[in-house]
Amino acid sequence: MKARNFVAITGGLIAVEVVSYFAWQYPTLGVFAWVLLVAFTFALTLAQPEFGIAAVMAELILGGKGYLFVLPLNVEVSLRLGLFLAVLAAWSMHAIRSRIIWGGQWRFRWLWLGFGLAAAWATIIGIIRGHGGGVVFTDVNAFFFLALVPAFGLLKTRTQYFRVLYIIAAAIVVLALKTALVQGLFVHYPSTSLVLLYKWVRGTGVGEVTHILGRLYRVFFQSHVYGIFAFFTGVGLAVADRRHRWGWTAIAGLGAYVVVVSLSRSFWLGGITAFGLGFLVLISRRSFRRCLATVALTSAVALLMAYVGFQWTLNFPGLWGGSSSGGSLVRSRTEYSGESAFSSRKELLPAMNSAIFKHPLSGSGFGTPVTYRSKDPRVNVTRNSAGTPYTTTSFELGYHAFAIQFGIPLTLLILGLLTWFVWQGYIMLRLQSNERPIIAGLLCSAIALGVLHLTTPYLNHPLGLGILMFIAAGLSLFDPRHAKH
Repeated sequence: MKARNFVAITGGLIAVEVVSYFAWQYPTLGVFAWVLLVAFTFALTLAQPEFGIAAVMAELILGGKGYLFVLPLNVEVSLRLGLFLAVLAAWSMHAIRSRIIWGGQWRFRWLWLGFGLAAAWATIIGIIRGHGGGVVFTDVNAFFFLALVPAFGLLKTRTQYFRVLYIIAAAIVVLALKTALVQGLFVHYPSTSLVLLYKWVRGTGVGEVTHILGRLYRVFFQSHVYGIFAFFTGVGLAVADRRHRWGWTAIAGLGAYVVVVSLSRSFWLGGITAFGLGFLVLISRRSFRRCLATVALTSAVALLMAYVGFQWTLNFPGLWGGSSSGGSLVRSRTEYSGESAFSSRKELLPAMNSAIFKHPLSGSGFGTPVTYRSKDPRVNVTRNSAGTPYTTTSFELGYHAFAIQFGIPLTLLILGLLTWFVWQGYIMLRLQSNERPIIAGLLCSAIALGVLHLTTPYLNHPLGLGILMFIAAGLSLFDPRHAKH
């Protein structure tokens, strides 16, 4: 993609963010933007399917829970749902004409069928156990996103895949700019003067801004998880594509930057685990070790960019010497004592273990409530030393949630299929091709996603499923045994 086209796409995505900010205050503008974006996506997908997939991925990266724009009917219809329906409708028309349903996703059909089977089973069990249609639908709703799996199969060539990657890169740039803007404003200006910005971030479901100490705030967007994908895939592309090496290195750096700013221990755990495993694989074979120096240099530059960017955001216009310390923010997330999120997970874990073994084989289904005593100050407002009883159907511990809802056998099936998925990628990695670094980046992203799901659920959400679907499309196209340029 030419530089001017990349700049134009980035500018267009920035414009979408600006319009979203004003649309949140003037809903009529939001309705117009919703209709325009959905109609445009449908038309693009009919003409060139890769741009419909790119629109879905860009919305996932920028939209958080999907409510950058809403269509107010009997319920608020999110932009994410609108784009989902537009791409699904366009894919249906392509499938009818070509009589091809799965496309490039056929080889990974067992993974998607496994997820679909588990979701259908948990829906039936949840209804049988009388959890109520509303809460069951809330849990199963995210898995409807899997209906787009065949649409991702419309990516038939590497050229199409790279077009989507360029637009993902533009979305990462905008995500980093948005993150830096929110972080910088809250650090340098009184929060009382940023009420509209805070309400927009919260109201559109993009994320949250939490006071830590002094003038330090944590800015966390759910879609910061795409920073992990940007880092690993960016490094892989930088090694494979010498002509655009430093451009892809910059994307990797921006990805690392948003992961650092998120202050998410789950992201750090997933990223560090995948990085460590990737390094071990890199030094395990002589043919892999040839690019060790390039990988090390690219990763070091990207991580340095993340560090400098973090310090600059906090101490603008300088890098150091301001009133804020990045070290203080990081330490606040590594000191677990009394920390609300860690405390909640620790208190929830025994209750979830008990819930798993109520119905270990069949599972308890979607909508299963779990009650535990929480000391989280947002719940325990009376500051009771023993905690306050709290019932929830939303769980932070992803695989524990699967075991409660699906049962242990289906959870093991999902884990087995995820392992098989990664192994298929590793087999491709061992084959000689110029795209091996890209395959390695995709695999590291998949591993990081699987690991972070231990503590923060993403494999039951469109954000995580979208990453997995795009990785699967990439592995199908970059397999040297089935090369299509």
